Amino acid sequence: MKKQNLAIAALLFLAILMNACSSIQLMSSWRQESVFRQTGKKILVVVHAKRLTNKLVGEDMLVQSLRNLGYTADPAGSRLRDTSSYKDEKSFNEAIIAMGYDAILSVVCTGEQVTNYIPGTVYYVPFGGYGGYYHFHHYYYAPRETPGYIEADYRVFYETALYDIKKSGGNQLLYTSTSESFDSNSLGISAKFCKVITQDMIKKGIL
Repeated sequence: MKKQNLAIAALLFLAILMNACSSIQLMSSWRQESVFRQTGKKILVVVHAKRLTNKLVGEDMLVQSLRNLGYTADPAGSRLRDTSSYKDEKSFNEAIIAMGYDAILSVVCTGEQVTNYIPGTVYYVPFGGYGGYYHFHHYYYAPRETPGYIEADYRVFYETALYDIKKSGGNQLLYTSTSESFDSNSLGISAKFCKVITQDMIKKGIL
């Protein structure tokens, strides 16, 4: 456990350090028209990522962002058992409600490696010689080209959703968005992602 906590702390530091290098693009977002701000609601943050450390780090960063806005929020990784231990979705929701939560903020992270061919650049090198009737000194330019190369990057897709678990059997969707980033470190969730998502939810009157 101690080693895991140290690993999470190291990844949190690295995520913040690389924040300036990541770029988040909000592709689309939607909110339920009849929904008001979730003031006073207790929110459980659930991140689905391929690596456990990315999940735990992502949950901690989102929880901190919500707490900074005055919300009561907790990471699912330190509050719940493995979801496979619940009989079905209903028993899962009942367990969360019994713990006092009103809503779930879910983020699904998926990624793929992408490669781009960067073509070489052409430049000209001057060389001279005598020519013409009066032997004037002329300059000629010969083309040269730098070699192209393959650049690898990592594209991360995010599907964010906020559910009210006390209405409609725990499936009332309040907010959803899709976004993407190009992050060569594939850390999953960055501080910049948290800022983009929370600002959009504030703009749409959810937070």
